Parts: sequence; C-alpha cells; structure tokens
Amino acid sequence: LAGMGIRVVRLPIARNVGEARDQVMALARLAGHADRGEAMVAGIAEALRRAAPPPGSPPVSAVVWQSGGIVPGEDTLVADLLRRTGFVQLSAARGLKQADMLPLEAMLADPPRVILTAGDGHSAEDRMLSHPALARLQGTRRERLDPSLLWCGGPTVARAAARLAQVRRAR
Repeated sequence: LAGMGIRVVRLPIARNVGEARDQVMALARLAGHADRGEAMVAGIAEALRRAAPPPGSPPVSAVVWQSGGIVPGEDTLVADLLRRTGFVQLSAARGLKQADMLPLEAMLADPPRVILTAGDGHSAEDRMLSHPALARLQGTRRERLDPSLLWCGGPTVARAAARLAQVRRAR
C-alpha cells in the first residue's frame, strides 16, 4: 500500500485498557473524527465502571483457556480486563506467559473458580475445552468467552468488560 502512495499506519496490539484508549483516539484523529473517538473512549470508561466489582469483594480466580490449552500472558489486554472486572488470572499467578500451554492435567489438579473457554469446544482442536473431566470439578464453572473479545482494543473492550462482569456476577 505504501508503494502505491497510500498512507500506512501500524499499531501494536494494545496490552492494556490505557493503550486501547490511546489507539482509539489516534485512529479517530487519523480518520478526522476525534469526536467519535472521544465518544467511544467515554463508552469504554462507562462499561468499565459498570463492570467493576463491588468495593472490597475478593477477586475470583480464573483461567482464559484458548484453543489447544493456550493461555494469555500477564501483559495483555484481557489480563487487564480480568483485573478490572474482579478476577485474578490464575495462569499468570502460576508463572505462565503469553501463548504458554496449560495442560488439562494441570487444570484438573489445581482448578480456578472459573474457566473461560475461548475457542470452539466442539472442534477436534478444542476437545480439551469441553473435556468431560472438567464437568466433575467441584466449585469450578466453565463459561464461554468469545475469542474475538481477547485482542481488539476498540469497541470490543466494552463488550469484553460486560461479559466478564456477567460471568463474575453469575457465581
């Protein structure tokens, strides 16, 4: 595109809500619609306010478990959203980093309160996410988290925060 004279702007994947807000505003300014960016940022702030846990409530242990047992790292947007919505990311607490694997056996041996499955539990690749042994865990719920909510730092931040709050409140 640059060779054709089209301006190319490269942005990294947002690692937290602050970076996501900055990117929204940068893109809105580039598009000539700073007012729309401000409206989106305000919407994100309101969604995070609504999704925040009650003051003093203890965090709920959770694992975001993606296709093949992959977990997100600590320095990721979803990790920031988990913290802001009242969860502690068990995979990070165990020292796992971005794209590390959390085997089924480790999940069964030391399960979190919530397993957020981000994949297709019916595909052969993701059969682990719906393994029958998980249903036998006492005190652990499995909840679906749409994989599209893991990476985009734009309007999906508000949807991800709302979904995480919904999961936390459903205890």
